[in-house]
Amino acid sequence: MAYSLPKKRKGIQSRLIRVFAMQATLVSVATALGVFAAYKIAENVLVKEALTSEAEHYFQLEQAYGEYPLPNTKNMRGYKAHLDKLDSLPAALQPLPPGYGRQQIDGKSPLVLVTERNGERLYLLFKEEQVSKLAIFFGVAPLTLVLILIYSASWFTFRQSQRVISPVVKLAKVVEAANVTDSQHLDQALKPFHEVDADIDSLATAIEHFTFRLQSFVERERTFTRDASHELRTPLAVLKGSLDVLDQMETFTEKGATVVMRMRQTIDDMVSLSETLLMLAREDDGKLDKVNIVINDLIATLVTGVVASVSEGVQETRSTAIDVVNESRFEVLAPDKVLNILFTNLLKNALVHGAGAAVTIRIGAESVTVQDEGPGMNSEMQKKVLQPFYRSANDGKGHGLGLSIVDRLCQRFGWQLEIASEPGKGTAITVYFPRARML
Repeated sequence: MAYSLPKKRKGIQSRLIRVFAMQATLVSVATALGVFAAYKIAENVLVKEALTSEAEHYFQLEQAYGEYPLPNTKNMRGYKAHLDKLDSLPAALQPLPPGYGRQQIDGKSPLVLVTERNGERLYLLFKEEQVSKLAIFFGVAPLTLVLILIYSASWFTFRQSQRVISPVVKLAKVVEAANVTDSQHLDQALKPFHEVDADIDSLATAIEHFTFRLQSFVERERTFTRDASHELRTPLAVLKGSLDVLDQMETFTEKGATVVMRMRQTIDDMVSLSETLLMLAREDDGKLDKVNIVINDLIATLVTGVVASVSEGVQETRSTAIDVVNESRFEVLAPDKVLNILFTNLLKNALVHGAGAAVTIRIGAESVTVQDEGPGMNSEMQKKVLQPFYRSANDGKGHGLGLSIVDRLCQRFGWQLEIASEPGKGTAITVYFPRARML
């Protein structure tokens, strides 16, 4: 199961260009095929029929008047010979059998009709040069003019369509570059679109109304985030401080110390989870300082701390072998807090749900894979594993937010997440960093 960045779709203008280009191509191809078909029809049907009629007419005249002169015009020439005297004909005609076709004679390729009657063969040679010139003058030339008119009309239509959609494209660019928190600037940017036409005015008005509702929603979210940040952090800080005081004042039995440790770990987990959720709730990532972080060094630092902080329910994993394989070394430009949250959740997920099995962290070329040899997941579980608060019925451990947080961070920062798992063979989760710098 892999997740990648969405591909950039083509705009309306590029699609219009493609449509008109296809239209022009189809018209050109259809015209060329039509001309070629007409040429072949003229050659194989019309000229053949005309020569056949000429030959029949000649035989009729010969029967009526006896020996009759052979046709000899600018475009047609006739030859005749008895079957036993074919050697009196031009050499190129002697081997020709009765039929119709194009023949090479004296460096030219006239159309030849050979007919046989009463022991004689009649050869009619049709010179099509003049006819072809007339066909070009009266056929191809007007057709070319029609094509020019069609292309001109198509180009004019294309230019008009561009003028129609141009405001829509400009409006889309304005909205894309807009900051929804700056309503005054957006209103000024949309003002010229109200004067274009009724449709564009309606669209701009709808965007303004939607932006207003969106701004109200964002403001409510900001207020909630600010209040929740205060309301969550304050009691958690009080609880943590109280535990520290209690730990200094009292001497606990082994069971009591375990309970206090569990409470402290739960509070730490809640502090980390609340900070993560509050960070994800904020829209602006620009306030997070980005630094170049060597992923190999970061993971080496996190491994020990994450294993030590795993809750009592999976304490058996503390002795689990975690093997870090450094196949490559690279750094990523990102907020260090984000990468800490990302890999902490991945490591905790492998430790908690790996059922005490070995965990391998493989650092490849621009990627990090966290693999456990636990029970694995079937295809149905893989479809739900990134959903918030999803927990497997087999263990029910954790809050069900770890991988959901990883997925949201990857989407926000342009990284790619891939999950591969089979029941009984464990799970491998890979994060790809497309803009990483190899060291």
